[in-house]
Amino acid sequence: MTLFQRNADDRQREAQLASDGFVCLPDCCDEAFLKGILEVSHQRIHEVMAALGDKEIGIGSAAGYHEIVQRSPGRWDLPISPAEFGIGVKQVPWWPLVAMVLGDDAEHSFSGIVFSDPGSPAQYWHIDSPHLDAAHLQPHALNVLVALDDVPMAMGPTEMAVASHVLTNHHRNRALVRDELVYQHADTLPELLVEGTRDGEPERWASALTAGTCLVFDDRIMHRGLANNSSQRRYVAYFSYRRQAYQENTHFESQRSVFDGAG
Repeated sequence: MTLFQRNADDRQREAQLASDGFVCLPDCCDEAFLKGILEVSHQRIHEVMAALGDKEIGIGSAAGYHEIVQRSPGRWDLPISPAEFGIGVKQVPWWPLVAMVLGDDAEHSFSGIVFSDPGSPAQYWHIDSPHLDAAHLQPHALNVLVALDDVPMAMGPTEMAVASHVLTNHHRNRALVRDELVYQHADTLPELLVEGTRDGEPERWASALTAGTCLVFDDRIMHRGLANNSSQRRYVAYFSYRRQAYQENTHFESQRSVFDGAG
């Protein structure tokens, strides 16, 4: 594939990201890349879970720890930096698309591993960060989810409300509440996003993923992890990026560590 063809593909992906709020990149990562991320992730999970032991941990960012958050029952999030993963911030296969959308000076926000235990229920619908103005601005942050193993539908892939990155603007739609969008509430549903939708509800998209597939999405899109109805854990790595001037972060808010008081 020539450089011109690669750039043309990225421009097409950029257009889909702008219209739908997400784009799926099949076979984005090779086996060696996935193996390295999985090895680091398994080691970190073992260390942190051992330190967590029977310590109390609630649901959500503020109720967790620096090293681990329970996003919803049985769905765990452990931050791991690119350096700890052994990869460069910009030496990843999806970086050209990130740079096209957020600029060459885009910055890494956070990254890590999310895993859902068998039997964990579907998350509530949510966005990862709010709009900044009533006008629809260009994305201020992008997230990349990387399927580390095959993710069949029974394992609970991520579901998107298509094009909802435009409709979640709480500055324009008075029916929407910022914190209810960001912090997962049972009553926050795509049906609330009635402006400009067909039949009063955005189209929903979810698909089984093969190992190495990446989902790149606008931080403002409404999405959720589906229930894990399989007998195995679902492992997904994530990498988040922001425009240079953007600082707001509601992802990790805890002020405590699982290692506090460890001998």
